Amino acid sequence: MTNDKLSLAADFPEADNAQWMALVEKALAGKPYDKVMRSSTYDGIAIEALYTPDNARIDTHTVSRSGEWHIMTPHWSDDPSRVNADLLEDLERGASGFAIRLKAGAFPGLDMRELKAALNGVYLNMARFQLLPGEEFEAASEAMMVLLKADRHDVEAYSGTLGVDPISTLAQTGRLRHDLDAALRTAASIAAGNSYPGISTFNVDGSVYHSAGATEAQELAMTVATGVAYMRAMEQAGMSLQAAANAIELTLAADADIFIGMAKFRAARRLWAKVLESCGVVDGKETRLNAVTSLRMLTVKDPWVNVLRGTAACFAAGVGGASSITVLPHDTLLGVSGKSARRIARNIQIILSDESSLSRMDDPAAGSYAIESFTSELCDKSWKIFQNIESDGGALSVLRSGSFAKEIDASWLERRRNIAKRRDPITGVSEFPDINEKPLRDVTSPPSLPPEIVPAGETLSSLPFHRLAEEFEELRAKSDALYADGGKRPSIFIAGLGRPADFTARATFARSFFEAGGIEAIPSEGFTDMDLLKQAYEESGARFAIICGTDGQYEEVGLSAAETLKGAGCGRVFLAGRPSNLEALQAAGVDEMIYMGCDVLDILERAYELLGEKS
Repeated sequence: MTNDKLSLAADFPEADNAQWMALVEKALAGKPYDKVMRSSTYDGIAIEALYTPDNARIDTHTVSRSGEWHIMTPHWSDDPSRVNADLLEDLERGASGFAIRLKAGAFPGLDMRELKAALNGVYLNMARFQLLPGEEFEAASEAMMVLLKADRHDVEAYSGTLGVDPISTLAQTGRLRHDLDAALRTAASIAAGNSYPGISTFNVDGSVYHSAGATEAQELAMTVATGVAYMRAMEQAGMSLQAAANAIELTLAADADIFIGMAKFRAARRLWAKVLESCGVVDGKETRLNAVTSLRMLTVKDPWVNVLRGTAACFAAGVGGASSITVLPHDTLLGVSGKSARRIARNIQIILSDESSLSRMDDPAAGSYAIESFTSELCDKSWKIFQNIESDGGALSVLRSGSFAKEIDASWLERRRNIAKRRDPITGVSEFPDINEKPLRDVTSPPSLPPEIVPAGETLSSLPFHRLAEEFEELRAKSDALYADGGKRPSIFIAGLGRPADFTARATFARSFFEAGGIEAIPSEGFTDMDLLKQAYEESGARFAIICGTDGQYEEVGLSAAETLKGAGCGRVFLAGRPSNLEALQAAGVDEMIYMGCDVLDILERAYELLGEKS
């Protein structure tokens, strides 16, 4: 046995970027490097193929979470007995906190008069709480304070947030019961009277902007701008900036983009620290940064994939430094979550936090050239947007003018185009759809924000609520409705040419393409005999057909196949690919081509329009 240390790296010559580039160019075989090996986020942040000390941006000003994150569970039911039973079960089985939505304006939830019953048996001094009171923040704060005072523990024993956030509420719903300026004064007075050091009054909810289609930088900028607006309101109410800073928490959405997600949460701490430093706040308590998994990324179809999305989002938020994380159950969009879904969501956090020990590490992403670069770039982008918001009068001003909503809409339209072309794939919906999946429970239509039901003191155009899968799922809902009424789903016949090996790849692409919109693909064995093709199509009962084969077969028998299908009464003949004899195929009867990068949603919507015309 020897005590000599191994030094493996020293046995190899030092590599440099030029050598790596030479190997890359050889592998690309003439393809453009920038197109193949580089990409960018929706904020225009370049994503390099390789990060080195030469191109990385590392900021030594690191602000991270201290201690483990709180495992939070959401409770949206309006039944106090159910909320109580679910809440106690969650706390007994690993959760360390909970979030409760209260009935307010447009949103259903727990009646504030039933809050005491919902919290029966809960040790408030041992569990962190988060209220989601919407516009009823004044009544909710009062109700919660009554319960805390009745609990008779030291004020230092409690941890939580009253969830006051009138600006984000106004942005989301378009309405408030009172004038916002008066609401801010009321909120500031609540903060001034809050004598519980572990309980914040304000919780700025940036996920409102995320759900409306905002980029990471836009969400961060508006979250910071809203926090600054609350600090101003508290300062005007006579509070010190130190106390005002301690009264604010931030909440961001966590989605399945792990690396950008890590950077977003790291950037949030850095940005808010910059704000506090500018205000002269240097000795405040650690800013609480909460995460809630994205509603925007969740799907109604194949909801089991939401488990994977929630895991990725939780990982990103945890490594990024979130103080508490709420993982929405995979069946959230189907109504009040069931026991199994809540258990899975809870256990995602337990596995990542406790078994994987992610919460016990201090800023594990620190030092990563890629994550550090993303964080620095995101800070720059966010700060510029924040400065623009401030120069336009602040968070409330840009909401009232609609200027920020226009910026979010532009970001969403860009993302929507990529979703429509499946450049941003949605597993289980736009990719690998199961058209005959058995739903967890019945959903007649994809969810949206509830209707407004409360008169308001101030109104403006509310921000939209978007989901990545919304348009594909609207088409799937049309198909499901036809099937549920005892009818047949719309269908398309796959006209394979030659042997299965010749057309399987394009047939698989075509099947996923059309079934993503609820149009069932009917397979075939493959044809060279046009009489057999005609017979098979007529027996399929499909209204549409798609020709699948090699480019060579399109030259040889593609024309005959198109003519045969048109002669058999096919309403629309599609072809997979973009062959060189395109004009001849179109003359023979091909109506439309499908290929990687085409607008899938546009083609599917027009197919449904044709079905409606023929019905």
